[in-house]
Amino acid sequence: MNDINSFLSRLNSTINFSTILPEIILIVGLITIVITDLVNKGKNAIFLYKIFLISTLVSMGILFYQLISVIAFEDLYTNNIFNNLFRFFILICSFISVLLSVDYVLCSKISLAEFPLFKISAGLGGMILSCATDLITIYVSLEFLALSSCFLSGYTKRDIRSNEASMKFLLMSGASSSSLLYGFSLLYGFSDGQVQLDNIIDKISFSQYLPIICISAAFILAGTAFKLSLFPFHQWTPDVYEGV
Repeated sequence: MNDINSFLSRLNSTINFSTILPEIILIVGLITIVITDLVNKGKNAIFLYKIFLISTLVSMGILFYQLISVIAFEDLYTNNIFNNLFRFFILICSFISVLLSVDYVLCSKISLAEFPLFKISAGLGGMILSCATDLITIYVSLEFLALSSCFLSGYTKRDIRSNEASMKFLLMSGASSSSLLYGFSLLYGFSDGQVQLDNIIDKISFSQYLPIICISAAFILAGTAFKLSLFPFHQWTPDVYEGV
């Protein structure tokens, strides 16, 4: 409990909101999409895509400025040129994928509001993950990205293959998350309750706990390989891609 309280107090004292302004813009866009869809009751869905595109473009503009002037978020969230390039790349991929998917979503006559909503959520999780420097932020942002991708895989609800893909994605994501979390818990326990990656390296004794570190690395590697569908943890991927 003391570690969590110190983490929250450190978070409040070190936040530089200009650093996470692109993520804030995406969150505002996400909330705007939800409220607009509730008010219009599913009508004028193209306007929701315009909200997504505008929020994404504004975030990309802010990130482009941050590529020129790098600012720091101290311990919990690192912001540098390398991280900003990944965040910029994620935004570009989200922007292009939505542009290419609008006609398909309109022709398939499925719900339009959830698609930009899940795309913003996935992009937001990926952007935070690319800058995370502690175990809590890494795990939460990774799960945010994975769950949003899982919901997108089951977006065409009337298609039985899409339902199967979403179910397999959810089950495999849960299995990989448990493996990943167990590996994190070993690092947390044997580093005297540290969640910051730099502090874990400083606190943990590699000579004394080398077998534990190897076991933790194996679980983390397995969990990551499941989520990235790397060999030999890729058997579930073709079914999910087929359903999507």
